[in-house]
Amino acid sequence: MTSPTPPASPAPATGDKAPSLRVLVVDDDLLAAKLTARLLAKLGLSCNIALDGKEALGHFAATMPNLVLADLVMPNLDGAELLKEIRQRNPAIPVVIITAHATVAAAVDLLRHGASDLIEKPIVEETFLPRIAQLVETLRLREEVSLLKAQLRAAAGCGPFIGESRALAQVLARLPAIARSDAAVLIGGESGTGKDLVARATHYMSPRAHGPFITLNCGAIPDELFESELFGSMRGAFTDAKANRRGLALEAEGGTLFLDEIGEISLRSQVKLLRFLQEKEVRPVGSNRTLRVDARIIAATNRELTAEVKAGRFREDLYYRLSILPLHLPPLRERPEDIPALCEHFLRHLAEEHAKGVTAIAPTAMQKLCSHSWPGNVRELENVIRRAVILTERSVLLPEDIVLTGLGGEQGSIESPLPFQEAKKKVIDDFERAYLIATLAANGGNISRAARAAGKDRKSFWELLCKHGIEASRFRHGE
Repeated sequence: MTSPTPPASPAPATGDKAPSLRVLVVDDDLLAAKLTARLLAKLGLSCNIALDGKEALGHFAATMPNLVLADLVMPNLDGAELLKEIRQRNPAIPVVIITAHATVAAAVDLLRHGASDLIEKPIVEETFLPRIAQLVETLRLREEVSLLKAQLRAAAGCGPFIGESRALAQVLARLPAIARSDAAVLIGGESGTGKDLVARATHYMSPRAHGPFITLNCGAIPDELFESELFGSMRGAFTDAKANRRGLALEAEGGTLFLDEIGEISLRSQVKLLRFLQEKEVRPVGSNRTLRVDARIIAATNRELTAEVKAGRFREDLYYRLSILPLHLPPLRERPEDIPALCEHFLRHLAEEHAKGVTAIAPTAMQKLCSHSWPGNVRELENVIRRAVILTERSVLLPEDIVLTGLGGEQGSIESPLPFQEAKKKVIDDFERAYLIATLAANGGNISRAARAAGKDRKSFWELLCKHGIEASRFRHGE
């Protein structure tokens, strides 16, 4: 699945300055608070000061600090009461209590109620800063992990990874091991199955997640520009070379280079790419120097490259270089049981995106969605839901809101001639599977109701479900 407007590649984290964390210092002694803030500035921390607990809660609501340092004994609202208030409002924010009146019992009680640390007055810089620095490191690591998860969701959090079909489970089971490796990956699958998003997910799950994710769309680059686009060029190397230019291979240093539509490059360009993969070196056009490149290679194609190799259109040695870790994404017609979950996901997010009050899909509309062959795969499904959400004025999508346009008919076609009996069996199996899924979806996963709607007895209907490996529980509303 590719969104109509693909998310921009997240900026590499390597070398970026970490954002300054916000600290709230709470102390009724203004001089002591300023001294504490001055010490925290040595750790690059930005501080606000409050002179009692009530004022601190106002700051808390307005600025949502990342860390709170509070004196224990204060008027209006003391440190212990402030700790309880903050824990109720946001238990993820650490609170450090500073006091000159700590007893062992009080310390244990404060820690039991969620204080991250207890520091005695007077504050000694040599012991104070290392303890706060350790807390800050944990906070920054937590923010970093949250950022990476957000980037992963933005890159690949929807289409490819929603559903519980066996076909999808087989892909997901392999992703962690593939991500941990540094070997080349070749992602195959039809257009709209989410190859680009799986490539991003692989990158962000890998040890190279802090590095850049650079995409080269091989199908969009003229053959004569392929070398300069990938390897770079020197000023004056050709007519339009007005300045030195780094190629995308060098831009991917320390990260991942994603070669999308790899099956579209010419044999001439394949030779140059093969040399790069073998040597891990590039020579910019017009230069006599070679440069080492440390980038992981992920390639994707909607072509059957083994057939392209046999036809002489794709080099066999390049194919084997790229396909050390092959990954094939199933088309949506091979995992139709995932359609209801995908529809609900897209409906929820698209209704919010377009500010529409659409909250559900009628069973008859879901049946129509589940019966379609989806030649455009998850991308086509998302576009159909988007169109329906934008155009409807209802809160529930009806069959007439579901406009199935584009390539292909209502059922998938047989891609190559088969013997008559095999072709007949395939058509029947495809029909049975699509019909069972659509009927279950329309009846909320209730086998008895679905069997009645199909005009079959419950036992026969259940046997058909077993034959096709379909679990009715996946279609129950609210699951």
